[in-house]
Amino acid sequence: MISYYCIVNMPGVPAREIQFLNACDDAGAVSALASVAAQWVGFDTICLYHGERFIKVVSNPGQGFPQNALPPSARPIILDKAA
Repeated sequence: MISYYCIVNMPGVPAREIQFLNACDDAGAVSALASVAAQWVGFDTICLYHGERFIKVVSNPGQGFPQNALPPSARPIILDKAA
């Protein structure tokens, strides 16, 4: 049986914590990430896997990570040409 699990990264800690989830599908595992984040106050990131397949990463906004991905800019980037 392939399990859903999370790898919890804490700031300044070289070892990672692994927590298994009681979930039967991807949607259930993603919703279980909220309880994992509540248990690990001060985490940097929590990476969700199903076996070896990566599913999602959750970043801690309290550590300076954005909550949502930044949207692509509608304005073109104008670079100054070097002389």
